[in-house]
Parts: sequence; structure tokens; C-alpha cells
Amino acid sequence: MSNKKSKLIILVQSLEQPRAVKRIIEKSLEYDKVCVYGFDRAIHKVSNYSVLEDYKNIEIKVVGTMENNQYLNRLGNFLNLLYLIYYQHGLSFKNVYVLGLDIRMMSVFIINSKIDYEISDIVWMYKKSFQKFFLRTIDTFLAKHANSVIFTSKGFYSAYYKKYIKPENVIIKENKFKTYGKVTSIEEIKKDCIRIAYVGAFRYVDIFRNLINVVKGNTNFVLNFYGDGQKEIVSEMKENERKYNNIFFHGAFKNPDDLQRIYSENNLNFVVYDNRLENEKIAMPNKYYESGYFNIPIVAAKETYVGERVQEQKLGWTSGISEKEISSFLNGLNVETIIKTHQHIKTLDKNLFEA
Repeated sequence: MSNKKSKLIILVQSLEQPRAVKRIIEKSLEYDKVCVYGFDRAIHKVSNYSVLEDYKNIEIKVVGTMENNQYLNRLGNFLNLLYLIYYQHGLSFKNVYVLGLDIRMMSVFIINSKIDYEISDIVWMYKKSFQKFFLRTIDTFLAKHANSVIFTSKGFYSAYYKKYIKPENVIIKENKFKTYGKVTSIEEIKKDCIRIAYVGAFRYVDIFRNLINVVKGNTNFVLNFYGDGQKEIVSEMKENERKYNNIFFHGAFKNPDDLQRIYSENNLNFVVYDNRLENEKIAMPNKYYESGYFNIPIVAAKETYVGERVQEQKLGWTSGISEKEISSFLNGLNVETIIKTHQHIKTLDKNLFEA
């Protein structure tokens, strides 16, 4: 007789998020049936969620496509999502797991439900003045009234939610790397020069421009961009690729399938995010876990929680975000130091990084 619970509904804003895919699979081990409703994204569309097809008790419904800043489009998508939930599940009791604030706000219209709410990114931190206050008030209220709240960084709970949520309703689940048996750790890294990987969504325009200014035309460095972002950012990267023979733009990739190849082409993972932003100060990006798993040294931003963790485990270094600080760090680094750090990372317990 199965010890699994009966049925779970999972609501996901982006099915392309590796974190979301990993959580869906984890939940499929707890329930006989998992019904997933989510959205494609207009950018970075590589069907990361196709791995879910291997799990017989997971049913996926792609409700629509989410586009950045197209709020009327989002409203239509959410109304369609609500319709599908009631059409397929009626008014009976529902166990619902939601990922993200937008979906959590929509979930208040799902009556007769128990909501578990995952927070991996505090979106209202990026807003200003009244909008920030308004969204923060809603978010903390919804978190307080959820059955449980799952955080991917302990810093999120400690800094912003501790006074709203009882400790017994909090779960910390770090965003460790899931291989799905498709990749393995890297035992030998490149030794010809400093090969810098910038992997993921391109968010921090000033920082990537500072990085480009430091490395362009310098034969001591190779800079590889992997991922996707807004059209103007991607266009700028491609323009620099045309101008300089040590800068390359590779486009979107599939996680985890392409990551072993990506990291094997580099020996330094550049994860210097904007430490002026509150969310970035306390977040734990998945690049930390990828570096630890693949044995690739990492550089994170100073005065961040992930930077502290990097230094604790001796995974690499921290740097400021200005062009002068990035230049000072990179020009003070050498391949021999990178190799030594790589050898140290290989000795660490992979359970620290792998789910």
C-alpha cells in the first residue's frame, strides 16, 4: 500500500526555471498524482521542463507564455489558469504548491485549498516607494496565512519574514544542483588562460559592461556568455563579440544537460551580482551550487551572503562591482591560483552542493 498522499496541484510562473522543475520532481515522490500548471517564457525558451515527461505521475499543462512587462497578457494568463483549475478540479479540497508572488496572489481565488508557498526571489525588493510597500504588505500577509513557506535562502526568512511567520511553518530548502544523471563533476580544468563564464539570465547591465571593459582585447582573458536576456542586452553582447576575439556569446542553454560542457570550457564562474540590491545581498544563487558540484572556482560580489559562503568553503573569491574593482580582482588573479582552488573544491563533500 502506497504511503503517498493523493494529489497535489503545483502552480509555476516559469516552467523554464530549473529550480521549479526540481521541486516538481521532489513533490512527485510524495504524491500519487501531481498536476502542474505553468507558463513558458518569451526568453530563454529551451524546454527545461521536458525532463518531467519521464515521470508517469506528473501531468503538465502549459497555460500560456509570459512576457516581461506585459501585464495585461499576464492577467489573461492567470484568468485562464483559474478557469482550468476549477474546470479540472471543481470545488473539492485541493493541496496547492505555488512558486512566486504573482502566482501566490492569484491562488487566493482558489477556494477550499491548503497553500504551500515557495519564495526563492523577493520581487518587491526591486520596486520603488509605494509599489514596494504595497507588494511587501501583500507578500508578508500571504506568507503569514500560508500552510507553510519554503525559502531557498535562510537570509530571506531572517531578514524580512521572521516577524510574520511562525518558525514551525518555515522550511529552508537551498537550491542545490540536480544532475538527473546527465552530467558529472569536472576533474581537470582549462590552464591556458583565465576563462570566465557568465552563466544565466543577464540582469545587471552595468556589471557586465564593466566586465567587458576589463577583459576586451586582453589576451590573458577569455569571456564566455551563456544564457539569454532582453534584446538590447543580447545585441550589445553580440556587438562586443564582433569587435573582440576573446569575447563570445553562446545563447540559451538547457539545464542541466549543457552545464558540464559550459563549465568545462571555463575555469572561473563570474557571479558578481549587484550588491546594492537588497535581494542580491541575501540570496543564494544556483551558480554557487553549480560551481561546487563542477569544481569550478567562483567569484561572487562582496558584502553578500553568497560571498560569505564562498569564502567559508574556500570556493573562490569576492569582488566589488565597479570596473576598477573588477579590474583589480581579475588582473590580480592567475591561473595557478585558480588551479589550486579547483583542487581544493574537488576535496569537498558534494552533498553540500548536489540535491
